[in-house]
Amino acid sequence: MALIEDKFSVYGLQKLKAKFKPHHAYQDTSAQLLIIARDLAAFTAPSSADYSSVKSYIQKVRPIVAEEEYILRKEDIVVLKPGREHSWLDEFVEKLLHKVFCKTVQAVFASLERRSKTDPAKSQVQLFSRERINIVVSLLLTATVLSLLVAPIYILYHLTRDNHADKTATTTIMILLVFTLLFSGVLSLFTRAKRHEILSAAAAYCAVLVVFIGNLGQISNN
Repeated sequence: MALIEDKFSVYGLQKLKAKFKPHHAYQDTSAQLLIIARDLAAFTAPSSADYSSVKSYIQKVRPIVAEEEYILRKEDIVVLKPGREHSWLDEFVEKLLHKVFCKTVQAVFASLERRSKTDPAKSQVQLFSRERINIVVSLLLTATVLSLLVAPIYILYHLTRDNHADKTATTTIMILLVFTLLFSGVLSLFTRAKRHEILSAAAAYCAVLVVFIGNLGQISNN
């Protein structure tokens, strides 16, 4: 009798597990779908420059059959690795190189390895070295920042030699305001600096100009 009861209890447990098995399977499937959705959401969207480059290639070259429709759904496209952090200046230089493309530009801005990968005359694909473009962008950015530093100092130096103190003070404040705004705008457009970094750099820039004005005032009094 005891043996029969044990067999019935085991049979009941097996029926109970079989009854709830689909429910557990459904939970596992839902959890897997959530994990997949989370992983897909973690992918980053392509930058505007990268998207335009791929779209132009598909529309001009048509590498498979006809124009692939998926390229028109920009919001559904993701990149498999982190996208390149490009500023407006990077994209401007790259677009300019594509417009004025010639053998000289290719020789300067494309390495031998990249030149061997494609023939622009046949494939209409132009490959440039990112390191060389970064050098040009850095030079342009450095020249712009130096200009914004030297120009107000030159103007303020000549203003402090003027005898009209009231007009000089007002003009000096306006120059500080205008060039500080220009400096902040250059950092915002030409770099990927964050807001607090732009504010810190603008404060340091303004402080340099104020110290220069103070030193000029002491020199004039002496």
